[in-house]
Amino acid sequence: MSLFTLLYPTYDITILAHPHTTTSALLLFSLVTIASIFLCSVISLYFYRTYRFSGYRYLLGLPTGFVILAVSFVFGYLNAVHSYSHVNQSLENIFLWIQLALRSEGFAFIALSYMLKNRMGSTSVNGLLPATSRILFSPQSYSNAIKIKEMIIAILPMILISIPLMVTISALFVQPILNDTELKDMSIYTTIFDIMVLGYIFIKSLKALVRSANINLLYIPAAFALLWLEQYSLIINYFDNNQFAFMGSIIARLVGLSLFVFAIYHCVSTVRRREMEIET
Repeated sequence: MSLFTLLYPTYDITILAHPHTTTSALLLFSLVTIASIFLCSVISLYFYRTYRFSGYRYLLGLPTGFVILAVSFVFGYLNAVHSYSHVNQSLENIFLWIQLALRSEGFAFIALSYMLKNRMGSTSVNGLLPATSRILFSPQSYSNAIKIKEMIIAILPMILISIPLMVTISALFVQPILNDTELKDMSIYTTIFDIMVLGYIFIKSLKALVRSANINLLYIPAAFALLWLEQYSLIINYFDNNQFAFMGSIIARLVGLSLFVFAIYHCVSTVRRREMEIET
């Protein structure tokens, strides 16, 4: 089953009725996929360089998350190609499942960065993972009667990044070849998960900028808001089969990722401008 068929069945029916439109649809999907992968790669490269420069471990979640998102777009494209070629239904379904799982996993890693960044407020910069391990594995932790809340906070990041993979893997082991109903259920569950995670990211990124009075970087929460809108549009399309919601989701994704790249360009240009002012 193609992602187009899953999220917008009437669109796929039109393609089947007019085979000459298949090439145009795949070409459009190819352009969207290439643009999405390129934008995610730029974002990942920037945050990886930032991590290498600063050494802040929580920053690793951002490049990792966007790399996983880029890979999910690749599997989405493979799913579409196999769908229109009608070669292997089971392989087609596997591509779709991998895409849904990786998309949720990518957003989970991005949210993980914000979770660990907030925790850094009360710990040292390089102590985020040791802080978690101390709570979970230190021999003195239980003798000191650690609160349940602290335990939950410690394991919450692990739960967040394990949910998408565990749900997908367990379902594939139970029934590797899924029918249309099961695929639709999986898509709606993962999309709801993505909406919740992106909502968390948006709130945390907005609070951080407001707290630091950095209005110039409001592009970042705006980008996450557009990614949230993409998932919300897919929900609307799922229940209402609305072509405008489907196309809106694609536009929201591209504009959101572009805004993120623009925010990065703004940061880099501002830093360079300040360096030039200092030198002169």
